[in-house]
Parts: sequence; C-alpha cells; structure tokens
Amino acid sequence: MTVTGYAPDDLTPGRPDGSGTPVPARRTAFDDLADQAARLPWCWPALVTLAFGFYQVGRPELWRDELASWSFASRPVTEMFSAARHTGATQLAYYLLLHVWIVAFGDSADAMRALSVLAMAAAAACVALVGRRLAGARAGLVAGLVFALVPSVSRFAQEVRFYALATLVATLATLLLLRALDRPSALRWLAYAVSLALLGYVDVVALSVLAGHAVGVVLRSWHHGDRRQLWFIPAVAAALAACLPVVLAGSAQAGRQVAWIPRPGLDLADFAFFGRNLFYSTSVATALIILAVLAWAVAWREAAFMTALAIGPVAAVWLASQGTYSYFFPRYLLFTVGAWAVLAGIGLSRLDGRIAVVTVLVIAILSAGDQQVIREPGAHNWPSYPVGLGGYYVDYASAAAFVARQARAGDGIVYQAREHQDSWLMVGYGLQYYLARDMPNGVPVPRQLFIAHTAAEVGTLYPEPCEQPAACLGAERRIWVIGVGRQTSPYQAVTPAQAAVLRPRYRLSLVKHQRSLTMFLLTLRTGVARRSLAVQSNSGCNLNGLPLPRRRPARRRPRATARTRRAPSRPPAVRPRRTRRAPGPWRTSCGA
Repeated sequence: MTVTGYAPDDLTPGRPDGSGTPVPARRTAFDDLADQAARLPWCWPALVTLAFGFYQVGRPELWRDELASWSFASRPVTEMFSAARHTGATQLAYYLLLHVWIVAFGDSADAMRALSVLAMAAAAACVALVGRRLAGARAGLVAGLVFALVPSVSRFAQEVRFYALATLVATLATLLLLRALDRPSALRWLAYAVSLALLGYVDVVALSVLAGHAVGVVLRSWHHGDRRQLWFIPAVAAALAACLPVVLAGSAQAGRQVAWIPRPGLDLADFAFFGRNLFYSTSVATALIILAVLAWAVAWREAAFMTALAIGPVAAVWLASQGTYSYFFPRYLLFTVGAWAVLAGIGLSRLDGRIAVVTVLVIAILSAGDQQVIREPGAHNWPSYPVGLGGYYVDYASAAAFVARQARAGDGIVYQAREHQDSWLMVGYGLQYYLARDMPNGVPVPRQLFIAHTAAEVGTLYPEPCEQPAACLGAERRIWVIGVGRQTSPYQAVTPAQAAVLRPRYRLSLVKHQRSLTMFLLTLRTGVARRSLAVQSNSGCNLNGLPLPRRRPARRRPRATARTRRAPSRPPAVRPRRTRRAPGPWRTSCGA
C-alpha cells in the first residue's frame, strides 16, 4: 500500500525476467530482519539519540548561553515576564518550560540538559515518521538513524538552550503538513497551524521553515491538482497572526541579541563555514550531500520536497540577514539537518538493505571523532567546529573549585565586568553556579560586591552596578577579585572607581592563574583593621555605618567588710523609677 502516493513500503529491488517483467529478488534473512525493524521506524532512532545524548552529558562545562538560560529559568515567573520586556522575549516559552523542569528535577547540568536530550530524541522519531510518509518505512528508519548519528544533533541535545525544542517542533510541523496534504481536512490543517504558532514562540528564526513548506506545497499541488491543499495559505496566516506579538518583541530586542552576527555574503568561505558548523563534521556533511544527490536519482519528487526543506530556510534567512540585523548562523538553522537525513534515507531506501546498513555504519565511523570532540570540557564554548580554538575557554568550574577550597565565611567577591563591557562572558554567573556546588558545608558563597541591584530586581540579564562603590563596600576582611585572562594586578579587573576604594584598604595576598581566568585574594590591611575597630568602638557603628547593639554593663557587687557585716539589716530604700531616654542622634545616624 502506498503511503503518500509516491513510493511503496516494500522497496525490495527486483530483477527482470526473460520477458522484461520485473520479478522480486530473492529475499534473505537480512531483508526479513530489516523489515521487522522498519515496523517501528521511529523507535530505534529515538533510542540511539537518547544513548548519544546522555553519553557524557555532564562532561562539558556550562557556557555563557547555558548560564543565561539557567539565570532566567531560576527566577520566579513574574520576574521572568518582567525581564522579557528587556531581553529574551523570543525564548520566554523555553525559559518557562525550563523553569518547571528545574522545579521538578533540579538545576544540575545533567538535569537541565536532559530536557534537550528528550526533545532531540522526539525530533529523531519525527524525522523517521517524515521519511516513512514520503518514501516508506525503510526510508524512515534510515533517515532517523542518520539524523541520530550527526554530531551537531548530539551537541545540541546536550545544550541548555531552545535549539533541540525548535528542531522538534519544526520537524513535527513538517510531519503534520504532510498529513494535511495527503488527506486534507479542517482538523489536520488546524493541527498544522497550531504547530507553526508554537514554533514561533519557541524560536522565531525557525519560522523560516515556511519557505520550504511553501515550495513543497506548490510541488504537491502541481502533481495532484487538489485545491484543498490551498488551505495551506489560511493556516499559515492564522499561525503568523498568533505569534505576531513575539515576532514584534524579538524585532525590538534584536540589537541586544544578534548584533554580533556578521552580515553574510556570497563568499564561498562563508557557506563552507556554515555547512561545516551545521553538521559539526566535514566528512558527515560530504556524505549527506552525496546521498542527497542519490535521492534525486532514485525518487526526484520526494527529493525535491525535502531539498526545499533543506535549502529553503537557509535561503530565506540569508535574504533576511541582508537587512539591519543578521540571523545567518548555523545553529539557528539546526532544524534543517532533519531534511538532509530524510534525503539520505530516500537515497538508501532503493538500494539493497545490506548496502544501506554499511552506509549507516560508515557515517557512524566518520562521525566518531567529532562525537568525542563535542564532549570535551570546554567544547560548548567553542564558536566553530571541528577545530575549535585550541582548547581555549572560560573555565568557570576550575576557578570556582579553587575559590571554594580557600574561601572563608564572610568573604566578598568582585567579578570583572568593566561596567557591562565584559558582562557577556558571564564570569559572575559561571562562578556563582559552580560555587554553590563546591562550597564546604557551613560556608556561604562569597557575597558579590559593588552591586546596587541584582539582575532579577531590575528585570535584565546583568546586575546593576553601584554608582558609588564606596557606599556598596561592606565589612569584608577578604575580597576575591576574578579577572578574565592572565592578569598581573587585581585592579585591572575592576573599574577605576572600584580600584580607588580597594587599593588603600586592602593588600594583595594571593594570585592564582587558571585557564582563561585569574583569581586574586585581597585582605584588609592591618592598620585599616585596627582603625576600623577603633571607629566601631568610639562611634558605635560598624564598617557599614550601622549602629552596634548596645550592651548593658554588668553590675559589680560591693566587697563585704566588717562594718557592712555588723550593720543591722534594714529594708532597701525605694528609689523612683527612671524613664528611659531616647538614644541620642549619634546612635541613630551613624557616620553623620
């Protein structure tokens, strides 16, 4: 029985007899085993994706984008909506889902990344179902397995970001579109419209999948001539109208989120960088392109539909990136990897089953090295693959482990920010995340200094620095200063105003160079400590300018003498009760 009118499920190659009539080839035990596996084509790809996703899921350190997700999702829901007015509006749906996930399973790296692993496994199942609907069960099984073996799929299955969820929803929208095109009905078109609207709230850039959908609908309408397929237009219009608020909010915040992406050109090097970083493996990308050509040779209609889904969104984003802001970055178009996998499944489905299995094994071997590279401790910090930047990354975990071993109760800490210029490195969030897990029992995390308001209080991604550092300095006897790179002085990592406050009061007592970070320990100078204690005892105020608690002096009993012992006992005199006076102004206005 034909699934879509294009290709049958039984794709066993045939041989012509003497009269030219094709006769099915002799089936082997391997063919029977392949057919048994193809009965559930979505199950095996999902299991393989789960295995690759959970393998060493906690080994790579959290990098700045993941720390941003943790920062947002750890806040109360009301504060998340408040922050979305300034930044992160396009990812608010993912942050809300991650917030619920953290409440249920915790905020460890393994727990937070498990959400993306499950989403990517579901995406692999949808890829297999798309392949089955287009070209049969065997094509779906191969497509799903190839998708699971692509290194970029495993890489973003272990990312605390929305890319895995966007890949799932985009692939689900494609599957629902095929169902609506095969048997058009109001309910199926409604399901497709809902999936598109959900995709817009997960990732606005992923709406570029509509470019591929539109081309696919034109091809199907031209082939079938069914006017009911034109219901695609009102379904898309309704979906875009539903997600219009998040599109407008994302456009207003684009300058703070994607201004760093360069505008793409027609240079071949740009497209080579894009292809290499879309799959995270040059060899795997080459193999998928060859299999896509094979798909055009064996089934051009199905190949044309999936080629539109593989190339159409890329072309649409490239054109949109010629405007004010660029969105042309490989991970934003990760959902197109599924289309390339389906093309590979279509090409291999018409060949002998043993050839298909060998090809899948070859892809697994080609991706093995890159699969291990993406699990390096600093791999998530690398902006490009497969080379990376020679192992350079901001090692938050090692720095936090060193500070935790040396920390004492009452310590303060200052992170390099340069008044927001270096805030994008997320040094503060990285150290705070790992310090909370490394601090000894009973020792609190060092208090962050020179902060007027936290990021949650002001509804932004970064905390608001104190305009007058002297007013924000507490009574800490020891202060940690965390600088970026290899620095020689702690005052290079702070602002000039902060350095002017710290330099006369503290002296440098410890320097530790870690990978890409430098830790300085400042201790209060001896003279300053004694002077501070004298100020506290004379003025009744502590170093923060707050009144010290008043202690009632202990009464001393008079020493008994012979005269007092021989004195006759008499009742004590009753003294009038004195009214307690209010404390003087020096008690209520310390430092005045």
